[in-house]
Amino acid sequence: MLRNDPTFNRLPQGEQQHLVRQLNDVNKMPDQQRERRLARAEALEHLPAEDRMRVNRSAREWTTLPPERQAMMKNAFRDLRSVPPDQRGMVLNSSRYQGQFSPQERGILSDLLRVEPYEAPKP
Repeated sequence: MLRNDPTFNRLPQGEQQHLVRQLNDVNKMPDQQRERRLARAEALEHLPAEDRMRVNRSAREWTTLPPERQAMMKNAFRDLRSVPPDQRGMVLNSSRYQGQFSPQERGILSDLLRVEPYEAPKP
């Protein structure tokens, strides 16, 4: 389908190959992971441009953190996915999270969680 899309065909060859690889990678994911990835992309697409830039900036900032901080944040992010979206801010501002993460780290988590779909806790 992509190859028949005129917009896709106007992209540089390298970008076309990159998009096809990404699509193949998404198609190989387990159903639940694929659905979460697509829901995240959909949520990101519906954000105002300024908010989208903030989420992208926070994703880049995450990669600049020391590996041990990234690991801690990854665990927190995984835990916070199971918190209903309207309660995530309250949890991030709790004394537990304030003691564990810097304001910058909590801001990164907050920004990235804006587009992360809710995942009900597993029994």
